[in-house]
Amino acid sequence: MRSVLSGFRCDFNPRFDCAGRIAAGLLLFSWATLAGGLAGGLAEGQQKAANAPVTVTVVDENGHAVEGAQVTITEPGAAPEQLWTDYAGNCRYEPKGHEPYEIAVEKAGFYKTEASGTDSSQNSGDQGSVDQGSMNVVLEHEQIVREQVNVSASAPGIDTQQVADESTMNTPEIVNIPYPTSRDIRDLLPFNPGVVPDVTGQVHVAGSETWETLDTMDGFDIRSPVGGTLSLRVSADAVRSIDAETTRYPVEYGRATGGVIALNTGMGDDKFRFNATNFVPSFRSQNGIRFDKVVPRFTFSGPLKRGSAWWYDGVEVEYDNIYITELPANANTDELMRGSNLMKVQENVTAANIVTAGLLYDLYHSPYDGISSLTPQQSTVKRNTIAWMPYVRDQQSFGKGALLDVGVGFVSIRDGYEPHGSAPYEYTPEQTEGSYFENLSGRSQRLEGTAALYLPPRQWMGRHDVKAGLDVDHIAYDQRQTRTAVSYLREDGTLERQSVFAAAPAFTMHNGEIGAYVQDRWQPEKGWARGLLVEPGLRFDWDEIVRRPLFAPRLAVAYAPGDKDTTKISAGIGLYYEHTQLEYLAQTHAGIRSDTYYAADGVTPMGPAQQTEFSAEDSLLHAPRALNWSVGVERKLPWAIYAGANFMEKRTTNVFTFANQSGAAAPAGNYLLTNGREDRYSSEEFDARKPFGNGYTVFLSYTHSSARTNAALDYLPTPSPLGTQQSGPLAWDVPNRIISWGWLPVPIARLRKRWDFVYALEEHTGIPYTAVSAAQQVVGAAGGQRFPSFKNFSPGLEWKFHFRGQYWGLRGVMENATGSGNAAVVNNVVDSPEFGTFSELQGRAFTARIRLIGTK
Repeated sequence: MRSVLSGFRCDFNPRFDCAGRIAAGLLLFSWATLAGGLAGGLAEGQQKAANAPVTVTVVDENGHAVEGAQVTITEPGAAPEQLWTDYAGNCRYEPKGHEPYEIAVEKAGFYKTEASGTDSSQNSGDQGSVDQGSMNVVLEHEQIVREQVNVSASAPGIDTQQVADESTMNTPEIVNIPYPTSRDIRDLLPFNPGVVPDVTGQVHVAGSETWETLDTMDGFDIRSPVGGTLSLRVSADAVRSIDAETTRYPVEYGRATGGVIALNTGMGDDKFRFNATNFVPSFRSQNGIRFDKVVPRFTFSGPLKRGSAWWYDGVEVEYDNIYITELPANANTDELMRGSNLMKVQENVTAANIVTAGLLYDLYHSPYDGISSLTPQQSTVKRNTIAWMPYVRDQQSFGKGALLDVGVGFVSIRDGYEPHGSAPYEYTPEQTEGSYFENLSGRSQRLEGTAALYLPPRQWMGRHDVKAGLDVDHIAYDQRQTRTAVSYLREDGTLERQSVFAAAPAFTMHNGEIGAYVQDRWQPEKGWARGLLVEPGLRFDWDEIVRRPLFAPRLAVAYAPGDKDTTKISAGIGLYYEHTQLEYLAQTHAGIRSDTYYAADGVTPMGPAQQTEFSAEDSLLHAPRALNWSVGVERKLPWAIYAGANFMEKRTTNVFTFANQSGAAAPAGNYLLTNGREDRYSSEEFDARKPFGNGYTVFLSYTHSSARTNAALDYLPTPSPLGTQQSGPLAWDVPNRIISWGWLPVPIARLRKRWDFVYALEEHTGIPYTAVSAAQQVVGAAGGQRFPSFKNFSPGLEWKFHFRGQYWGLRGVMENATGSGNAAVVNNVVDSPEFGTFSELQGRAFTARIRLIGTK
């Protein structure tokens, strides 16, 4: 059904009517009750208790409000009372008596803060005391370099204020998990259960395409404006925390059906800090012991003006010696170089106004980009990429807990590659030969603006925290490319197929997007519903390509029965729309491809050239969308083991795919961009985490999942598999997956204080691949073959020692200690005698790291 209102097109799909009506009805009920209770809440606010209520405000060392901090207040003779801070870092407590009480504030990723002897009758402005009914508490972030080695981190637990299925890695996990060479923060992401990597280094959240996940840094989108990949890179030491959300994520995150990965970076404080990590090279066992890579990282930070202004700088440099054992000597390496620098400053203009500005700058150079056992040096490209992102954010607090957060960010990426020489490019059944067929340069940009308003809490049938926001962006992309012919050879060397590309002119693309949302957090405060948290939300999106208004209702609920926070049950359902992926539209500017097929002699054409063209009509396109529902439970078990289980079902429809208008079986024709693809993902996840004293932790998870699509073949105007479209597994489908990591003291008494054992373990089903003929025709079922199971166990030891008044840690890790194959490449050409041969085996590698732990 379609209606037209003021130039907008609005589509309705009966498959989503039931869920949409339920979610919309619950939203209307929640907001109606909220609106009806505002007047009552205002009147209620005029009543005074026997003891004046105290507002506890929790901020970090830079003055930012800390949301979701647990505040425990203990009065003499009374049971401890637990409170949680809101968006503005506030919570309100009504003292039961006039005796001094104790207060403890904690949150994962921060050091615990405690104060005793606090008296509600005092009028001091110091931390831990009351000033006219208010109390300020500073909660300091955990640091890579600690000023005091014996400071206490906040104890992990069940976060009853979190309805999303969120996995958070803070400084301890980022520093201690021995992920591969600890060089790229993307290599740490797969140690979240819902995140699966592919062979290119990109990650897939909850069974989705890479570009279906919203990747942010400090609240700004860091994906490629056109490709949607996680392209911008930041030093791992500059990252303070990583949040990965797979389901039940709120409406502030729009235009992303896959999930959210949010990187939050550091900031200086009133102490000058310096840290250096990974300046020791790593070595790998491949045809002997070989130099692998060196990735030094440096961070600098400190005050510009103590108490009100700070700076931060995180630098990373990488030099890789990529070695391919299967290629001929003297032509089997790629010396890759890259670097990044994140610079930030913050000024607290007033206690209520905080301004933060940053600049991320990335460089990438690879003389033989794409080298592999199937792609020798001559067939690779010389690639250079420059990316930079300046951004600024202004936070203004108002009376009664209101907060306005406004930000502007700009991403610019220049990417280009050129072939080595001009030899004809050929596909043989064993590998490619000659010079790559394409020379390309492109520039993509995104200008992004965000605004979020956090309203003061309201009381009516409980507490309501309302948040409303707006986000807009404009994307521009220009590209220039030239292409030469591509030849496909048989095993005997004769020509079977040749593709010739017509000249394609340079082109420019634009898109503008706008989104708005409103969300309520409702918490009843009395009776059995006291542990209930309800988050209804509604989001609106529109862009200038699809040009249809999109309304996405979402509802999530969490319930923690009792007062001890030992159990939490969560559930949610929501409609999620996807952004318009410009990379598909860019393919329509590739021009006409002419394919000629040849007889067995490799000379005689079997007919005239067959022409293929890729096209799109914007007026026919719809926005991809996903219906996502899930339920989860968390429970504190004996021995302080925190266990969880989560089930998720996600169905994504209207996904972009090219369909041949000449018929599914036609070898050529007009491939029109349509919304004919449907993806389905389901998962059952179980995990357990055991914290020990002094911050030691062990984590274990098992995930059973299925990621399938009705369009398993990805048609492209450049070389890609040909054949009738069919259903099958997505390329990152791994039905069974085990992850475990941790760090523990060495179980020998005399070594326990100086030696730690660290490890990372991953095992999963091999990823699928599709068999093709020498002419790239699909043979058999799409995704019908699989790589062997992936197994990686990387143990290590860290020695902690004192040197020149500093506390240091020297760590060595044996990556893939069991020597599992873990192939990265397979020959998928059935016409080759090497069909099914796996290559580029991982091998063992020894990596070392030295870091500064503390300064006292």
